[in-house]
Amino acid sequence: MPDQMTGRERIFAAVTMSELPDQVPVVPLLMTRGIREGGITVDKALRDGEAQAHAKMKAVEKFGGDVMVVGTDLFTPVECVTGCELDYLPYAQPSLVKHPTPDRETFHRFKESYGRTGFNDDWGRLPELRREARTYVDAGVKSTRALVTPVGGPITTAQLMTGSSEFLTYISEDPDYAKEVIELALDVVKNVCRNMYEAGLDACNILDPFCSSDILPPEVYREFGLPYQKRLFQYIKETFGAPAFTHTCTFTQPIWRDIADNGCANFNGDMYPGMDHAKRVIGGEISLMGTLSPFSTLMHGTPDEVAAEVKKLAAEVGYNGGFVCMPGCDIDWTVPEENLHAMIDTCASIKYPMDVQALGDLSEVYLPGHPKHASTRANTTESDDAVAAGKSRQAAPEGSTDEVNEKLVEAIMDYDGDKAIEWTKIGLERGMSPQEVVFEGLSLGMKIVGDMYERNERFVTDMLKAAKTMDKAMPILTPLLEATGSADGPTGTVVVGLVRGNTQDIGKNLVCLMLKANGFKVIDLGKNVKPEQFVQAAEDNGAVAIGMSVMTNSSTVYVEKTVELLAKQGARDKYLLMTGGAAINRGNAEQMGTRYGSDANAAVALVKEHLTGAAA
Repeated sequence: MPDQMTGRERIFAAVTMSELPDQVPVVPLLMTRGIREGGITVDKALRDGEAQAHAKMKAVEKFGGDVMVVGTDLFTPVECVTGCELDYLPYAQPSLVKHPTPDRETFHRFKESYGRTGFNDDWGRLPELRREARTYVDAGVKSTRALVTPVGGPITTAQLMTGSSEFLTYISEDPDYAKEVIELALDVVKNVCRNMYEAGLDACNILDPFCSSDILPPEVYREFGLPYQKRLFQYIKETFGAPAFTHTCTFTQPIWRDIADNGCANFNGDMYPGMDHAKRVIGGEISLMGTLSPFSTLMHGTPDEVAAEVKKLAAEVGYNGGFVCMPGCDIDWTVPEENLHAMIDTCASIKYPMDVQALGDLSEVYLPGHPKHASTRANTTESDDAVAAGKSRQAAPEGSTDEVNEKLVEAIMDYDGDKAIEWTKIGLERGMSPQEVVFEGLSLGMKIVGDMYERNERFVTDMLKAAKTMDKAMPILTPLLEATGSADGPTGTVVVGLVRGNTQDIGKNLVCLMLKANGFKVIDLGKNVKPEQFVQAAEDNGAVAIGMSVMTNSSTVYVEKTVELLAKQGARDKYLLMTGGAAINRGNAEQMGTRYGSDANAAVALVKEHLTGAAA
């Protein structure tokens, strides 16, 4: 059995795979949740590095853990770009409210200025992050725990500079400009990392969620993400002789081998379809950190369920070392104390060499990504049927309206705008109404592409290309729809937004896209939306529904406030209220008085169901 190690020794034994640690290392991610223990709010802590350090030291003294995390989020690099605006929130990470370079003119103006003056070490929160780091060093924390900070990765920072949907368009339509933005983002990220290592940190964890295979096809990642990651990790290794980690969210299986070869020392994230799968594929090449479910288990589970999931991770992933237990993503301000203790104490109880049998019967315990785990996204029967229909559709008779619908579906699925225009015209010539062309042809194609996305068979970029294909045909159809009084479709208006405290809007954008494809008028309020804005927009636009995307548990309070505000105005039953996103499940949605939409197609189905019931 290895001698008793400090947390610092334990972490680096596991991360470098140089030796077995004495017990399972744990990173409890006491960032926003750690700040809570200091009796201050996150917005105040982010502006006072010393206060943030003292708050987190109290948290680590109370709960334990082998790492002290400097900072809270991935926005440090983008905040160094002139024009960036963040909303500092009391109980959560900050929220990006203004992209600093939303167009080419603004970007090139910043690039020119950056080229003249270079990077400024006093930009953004860097002075306070250095102050936080040095407070730990001065207090002797580094002698017992590793000091690590999150830093946004190159392509993730690039899309934060421009906006995610805009950046995906650049990748597709102007790849040279996309690479120009990434190149500048890479230099900013390098300088942020330099500041952190010079302040005494042991490692930077490069957060690059935009590289997820839920967003980018693997071949696009290999062109626009991987090369810049490799250059960053090479820079860190050559300049500081230090390790760096990388974090990418959700579905990453197609790029696991690329990540293992990008030069980082550790890979952390959700690792769907499961960390045990990742262990078998790349666990011999690189250490793995994760992936206790932060929402369904750590937030909403019992201490026994937390302990069981930790044991399952240890048995399946950590049996021979190279494993650090950590929540798959940042934990919420409101995570119960008893669950934090269960995670950390269970890790401390599992010693090396590991006796897997002594961990007990774990046959009914499932890891995140497994179909039976509570956090795993479930596809609906409707989606199954739609994909089956798309794959097994029989050739329609020539000259029929079914042939038109078939060709329109093919056009959408093949991203063929010319074909969409051609068969839209043919459909109208054959006597189809514009509504039939939209809903029985084009929209069906969009639904099938959406279903395939939910199955990880297509990507966000594919959804956007499909939408643009449909848009090619709409100038022909819109005047005809207007003439029949159905320009917005027969279904009404839906207000959609990402609630306050949230910035990851790709899922929200897909909901908007699918609603539009099904004939709804969509009022997209964007990110960081306040309850008053949802209510006002619904009233102003005569909406039938309000859709709220929620990515963090601390932001569910804004859903509750929206419901309360509507109730005070006597308008609670006037609208269908929908919620979805990483922090939402069927149970908490119903508790808040909303309907749960698991994905974009589910949101469409909810609105259609609501309208059908209202008309009955």
